[in-house]
Amino acid sequence: MKIKKIYELSHRIDPDKEEYRMEVDSRQVEGWPQFAKYPRLPEAQYLISEVILCTHVGTHVEMPFHHDKHGLDTGDFPVENLVGETVTLDISRFGNNEEISKADLMAIAADQIKPGDIVFFYTGLDKNYYSDKQHDRPYFATDAIGWLIDDARIKLMGVDTSGHEIRHKDSTPVVGQPNHELLLGSGIPLIEYLTNLKPILGKRVWTFTLPVRIMGVESFPARVIAIDWEEA
Repeated sequence: MKIKKIYELSHRIDPDKEEYRMEVDSRQVEGWPQFAKYPRLPEAQYLISEVILCTHVGTHVEMPFHHDKHGLDTGDFPVENLVGETVTLDISRFGNNEEISKADLMAIAADQIKPGDIVFFYTGLDKNYYSDKQHDRPYFATDAIGWLIDDARIKLMGVDTSGHEIRHKDSTPVVGQPNHELLLGSGIPLIEYLTNLKPILGKRVWTFTLPVRIMGVESFPARVIAIDWEEA
């Protein structure tokens, strides 16, 4: 098969604008004691950076270990469950703090999901990233998440917002994180802060979500892409 188009689905991170901690220290090679033995030519660029970050900055994928002490982390989670056929469902009619019920979700899915699919949810609210509306979003009823796990049998979920968790009508969080605990406790990762999902609505594409493999880490920023293949 030939590639028809590749879509970028991850935000470009600006360390100066991130809500959570992210620091970048970039120095020419001689500025680092451990690298000072490598000389550079005068005026040449030989840059090495150190980055300190919260693992939930930007577009990131949360692994089962985030809410399950026996769950897999970014170091050991199988890559085959981060790559595959993907369907993107339109939930943009739901506004901030509106609940998406199990019945709503089943009607929206309308037999579009196949067992083993990756499923992304489009709200269009990714436009609010780096704004005071960054956390505006609808949320899923917990039994809707249960339906995705037990009936739809998805392997990875993604949203173009700050999350999928239930919350109070004034946007404040509830005690605990029942949606995260159910999804991640079932071994299914969650991508938060996807972007640019509208072009892949109504298509079946392949997506790739590849965080850095680090043992003991529950989440990490990821480059997420979609590939639309030419029909054979």
